[in-house]
Amino acid sequence: MANASDFQPDNEDLIITDYFNHAAIEIYRTYGDRVKIARKSLHKFGRNSGVGATETDVNYLGIDPVHSATNSIDTVSSENAGDTTQTLRVEGFTISNNSLKFVAQDVALNGQNKVTLATPVSRVTRIANVAGPIATLGDVYVYEDGAITNGIPNNLDTVGNVMPAEDQSTLFAGTSVACNNYFICTGYWSYLGKKTAAYADIRFKIQTVGNNFYRTLSITNISNYSGIEHRFAPYLIIPPNTDIDITAVGSTTGIDVFAGFDGFFADIVTG
Repeated sequence: MANASDFQPDNEDLIITDYFNHAAIEIYRTYGDRVKIARKSLHKFGRNSGVGATETDVNYLGIDPVHSATNSIDTVSSENAGDTTQTLRVEGFTISNNSLKFVAQDVALNGQNKVTLATPVSRVTRIANVAGPIATLGDVYVYEDGAITNGIPNNLDTVGNVMPAEDQSTLFAGTSVACNNYFICTGYWSYLGKKTAAYADIRFKIQTVGNNFYRTLSITNISNYSGIEHRFAPYLIIPPNTDIDITAVGSTTGIDVFAGFDGFFADIVTG
């Protein structure tokens, strides 16, 4: 059975330590898995500057990333022909028998021409220009192979994710949890980026692999006067093979929404 010996931080606040121990024990009692916590933390953030009255992802251009049942996401290209010297890091997940496995790989751009990923994936959770020092001139798309125009997929429904040139990293308020991890979410936040007489309903949603997203909780409406930052106590436990997504619905069009969440990965202990 999970107990305090599974997680022994040095000089940590006692309350936080108790929350970690509680999470480990709850995972064991609910799912039967022993875990070790705090190998890696995650701070996920996103932005959608064009939220309207239809529910949309908090992601650049409002793109809803592909969550594929196969490793169908295999192609990369930039919208700018001059992007030929950059190497980007692509993080995502392969899938086999409905189980997700995290994979990170580097890909060298060839302008608007297609480049094939060394390892095709089912999800893309982050694209970043971590190697530097040359920024891309255009947005970079990772997608299921198909027709493109000037480096951009003709069908945005095939996009695994996109890295905007302005930020050099994805702006996707979501992620996935691998088959050998739990995600212990410690909190979330959201606010509007532009002063406007509007509000947005922010939704924190999860789905297990092979199922549809459902609303886990509503972060509530936000406006210029009521951004939200919430810390879970106890922490929210999200099981393996699960996708996380924050979406927004606005009271009007053109609402600029920022959102994100934080947490720790808990590794399943075998043997």
